[in-house]
Amino acid sequence: MPGRILMALLVAAALGAGEARGQEPQGPPPPTSTRTSAGAEVHELLPDIGRIGSAVGILAGPSWNPYDVGRGFQLGGFIDLPLVRVPGGKLSYEILIAFSAGTSDPFPTTNAVAYVANLAAGASPADALAGPPRAPFPVTRDVTTRLHLLQVAPFSLKYQIQAFDHLRIRPYFGAGLDFVVVITRQDPVRDESLAFTGTAPFDAALIAALIAQAPELTARKIPTGQGNMEIGGHAMAGVEVRVSRGLSLNLDYRFTRVGSTGSLHSVNAALGFHW
Repeated sequence: MPGRILMALLVAAALGAGEARGQEPQGPPPPTSTRTSAGAEVHELLPDIGRIGSAVGILAGPSWNPYDVGRGFQLGGFIDLPLVRVPGGKLSYEILIAFSAGTSDPFPTTNAVAYVANLAAGASPADALAGPPRAPFPVTRDVTTRLHLLQVAPFSLKYQIQAFDHLRIRPYFGAGLDFVVVITRQDPVRDESLAFTGTAPFDAALIAALIAQAPELTARKIPTGQGNMEIGGHAMAGVEVRVSRGLSLNLDYRFTRVGSTGSLHSVNAALGFHW
């Protein structure tokens, strides 16, 4: 009997110890962060492409504008968001907003409205076409085109080559869709030899190179000109030079197709901030 009691006590003790061990808290899960060669932990959303791989930047440089306006300037900004690692580098989603402006060289235009006004003043067809001094208003005038262009690229893809990271250099290429707001106006070139100069309907800032807007609108500071919305696309190529872990200098060339006929070229230097 004492032997059976002792055996029962030993079995109960063994069962209690096993249950106690089963209730002990488990150890922490294995770490998910990576370690560098120096042993420091690096937390990344997408390893091997930077801390996160995103960047924002500002850019500026000369532009060669559509509609024969010629050389001007461009200012803008962009944001890059990483999408996926691809062979040799990474693919990013880029959003770009840029403003371009320029003024063309003088060129001659024919003002049909001024011709009709000369006829209404009593001039013969030949005199109406010749303009001053045989008719009140000049029909052929030299004007300059002033262009303001706002480019919004809401969807672009950018591919960066990482093979030269040991040199702190990343070439890149990209393309995207653009929405472009184009505002133009024509300014007559002043010619003191003409009998008519001043701010009358055919000698102020012109709409479509034909006529000035109403003076009441000008008094309200409403801009003179005509505008349009165009759909286009752009392609680019450039190089990023990483100055530090969070700062880079960039140089790129961008070609933008504006509508079916316009072409905008720009060469920009950019400052990028990475996180």
